Amino acid sequence: MDHFAYTDGVLHAEDVAIPAVARAVGTPVYIYSAATLRRHARVFREALSILPSTHIAFAVKSNPNLAVLKLLARQGYGADVVSAGEMERALAAGMAPEAIVFSGVGKTSAELARAVEAEIGQFSLESEEEGVELAAIAAALGKRARAALRVNPDVDAGTHGKISTGKAENKFGVAYDLADGIYARLSVLPGLDMRGLAVHIGSQLASL
Repeated sequence: MDHFAYTDGVLHAEDVAIPAVARAVGTPVYIYSAATLRRHARVFREALSILPSTHIAFAVKSNPNLAVLKLLARQGYGADVVSAGEMERALAAGMAPEAIVFSGVGKTSAELARAVEAEIGQFSLESEEEGVELAAIAAALGKRARAALRVNPDVDAGTHGKISTGKAENKFGVAYDLADGIYARLSVLPGLDMRGLAVHIGSQLASL
C-alpha cells in the first residue's frame, strides 16, 4: 500500500511512526493515510476518464469516517448511501446533495422524506411499491424526486453466496422481464423524475 513503509525497521504512515501514534492515542486504532486516499481517488478517476460522463459515488457503508468522507469530497467524489444517517454524514462532510445516491432496500418513509427535502441526486428504487411511495412523498412536498429503477439481471457475479446481489433469488431490484412495465408506470407519476436503470450484480452499481 502506498505511503506505508518501514524506516529503520519501524512502520510509518507517511512520515509518522506507527508506535508514536499508538503512544499518543492508545490502541486499538485505525490509521489512514490521506496521501494514499488522495492518490487512489485520483487513479480511479483517471481510469474512468475515457468515458464521456461519470459520477463516482463512494459507498459510505464501507467507511463512514467523517475525515475520510471530507477528503473524498474534496476530490470531487459523491456518496452512495443506504440510510438517512449515512446521508447526513455525507452532507456533513461537504458532499453536494446532487452528488448523493440513495440505494438499498428498506428505506423508511421518514428517510425518503428527508432525502427529498435535501434534494439528493438520485434514489435507486428497489420495487414499484417504493417508487409509488416516493412519488407520493415528493408530490406532497411540492417536489420531484430523481430516481432510477434497480433491475435484477439474474446474473451470477461469482462472488461469495452471502454477498450475491444480482441473482433472481436475491432480494435486490425488480425482475428484468418486468422492468419495462414498472418503469413506464412510475415515469408518469407526478412526484418522480425517472432517469434510467440501475444494475447491481456484485460489488459494483452501474446506472444506465
